[in-house]
Amino acid sequence: MRAISERDLAVVIPLLAAKIRDLTLELRASQARGGEASDDVVEDRMQIQEMLEQYDGILDSLRDEYEEGLKEGIQLPAFDDLVRPFQL
Repeated sequence: MRAISERDLAVVIPLLAAKIRDLTLELRASQARGGEASDDVVEDRMQIQEMLEQYDGILDSLRDEYEEGLKEGIQLPAFDDLVRPFQL
């Protein structure tokens, strides 16, 4: 038995993809500032990178579960259609 329905996943997946996009943009902006980075800035970047890795892993596992539901005939958008607006 699934812990979350495909319909719920169709809502959660774009939200997670948007968060990944936002964190990626934040990390890029931090790196673009350049210059000598303080310990706090380096720590923030490391935390963002760790969150991105975790969120990417969660998104991958949600993709597998979502696509299994689609194979069962549930009429929902394709996974790629859900995340496409948030890809950089």
